Amino acid sequence: MKINIIGGGIIGLFSAYYLQKEGYEVHIFDKTDFTEGCSYGNAGMITPSHFIPLAAPGVVAQGIRWMFDPASPFYIKPRLDLELLQWLWKFYRSCNRRQAAAAMPVLLDFNLLGKKLYREFAEETGLDFKLEERGILMLYQTPKKEKEEKETAEAALRLGIETQIFDRKGVEGFETGTTVNALGGIYYPCDAHLYPNLLMRQLIGLLKKKGAYFHGKTSVTGFEFLGSRVTALIANGEKYGADAFVIAAGSWSAKLLAGLGLQLHLQDGKGYSITLKEPAGRPAYATILTEAKVAVTPMGDDLRLGGTLELGGLSPRINQPRVKAILDAIPRYYPNLKIEMPPTEKIWYGYRPCPPDGLPYIGRLKGFDNVVLATGHAMMGLSLGPATGRMVGDIFQEKQLNKSYLCLFDPNRFSFSPTR
Repeated sequence: MKINIIGGGIIGLFSAYYLQKEGYEVHIFDKTDFTEGCSYGNAGMITPSHFIPLAAPGVVAQGIRWMFDPASPFYIKPRLDLELLQWLWKFYRSCNRRQAAAAMPVLLDFNLLGKKLYREFAEETGLDFKLEERGILMLYQTPKKEKEEKETAEAALRLGIETQIFDRKGVEGFETGTTVNALGGIYYPCDAHLYPNLLMRQLIGLLKKKGAYFHGKTSVTGFEFLGSRVTALIANGEKYGADAFVIAAGSWSAKLLAGLGLQLHLQDGKGYSITLKEPAGRPAYATILTEAKVAVTPMGDDLRLGGTLELGGLSPRINQPRVKAILDAIPRYYPNLKIEMPPTEKIWYGYRPCPPDGLPYIGRLKGFDNVVLATGHAMMGLSLGPATGRMVGDIFQEKQLNKSYLCLFDPNRFSFSPTR
């Protein structure tokens, strides 16, 4: 059985990996040459501790204060856009305690599965992508943020997640790689991190070795149908037939679904990162600077800094104030680590596909017998990549699936229907 996968990021590649293990012939299509995209420049964090969805109580109030400040961690570019307005309304409706309470244990379980599968993947393949199960440290500098983070830690404990709470001296004794300026911090031993660039290159090499077909620089522009089945995708003016299809195209998935006559509620959340090569005074632990919403990740001898969520459309423009805000945050927490603004070509950016309720879309599309959607992971694409890939494989194998996953990740949950 032949399956065409649209999207060569972490979700598409792990879908291919698990489908290959089940004996399927996989063809992977991407508009790039498979050397760029959100899966390469992200913070590399595997985060069971991030069990609270993007749409959560209190986010709207904080977001309103931030959203029109170009240097804030969360920014919405002012524009008249019906799809954005619809997304914002659904986001607002999703920011409630009932939905968050239902989502938290499911997100935790799916993230823990992702971490387990990363470990198994590394052991089975022998690949070295700098996977380190050393946890993540959440640093804070203000009493307000301390209160919020301790409340999150209490929720984590109720879900069975181990936490360690440090005061200022505790942080200084724990983070021995560099000097830290923080009121305190919370350490989550359950988390891990890796080097995304290494993972992507090695995963592509493994898939090729096992017989996967890669179609780079191939932009999918449409589909052919026969009844309720898609029979071929159209790319670069050519038709590529298959028995089934996976749409894992990240922020471009909504445009592809429009070709199926479906509206997918999805906004692209632009983020930036800078990778420092062998910096002196590098932190020893992967860390999130909570007030600034900046991720700091050791990757081998390098250090990656990343952050911001910008809903501004698919634009290649580098928003310098947002990059500067990331860099300015570093010496506030790490006084010995001062960084100058890098040249534009050294600034990476990518788009995270964000559903309005903060939960991914994974499952079969109503109205189409042979199409599975796997997108909408927002900032957790890398963390959830293997778990999503295995779920895609299980869907095609018609294995019994976790009912909570099927319900909360249902791609049809916002009640769209075919219009063709």
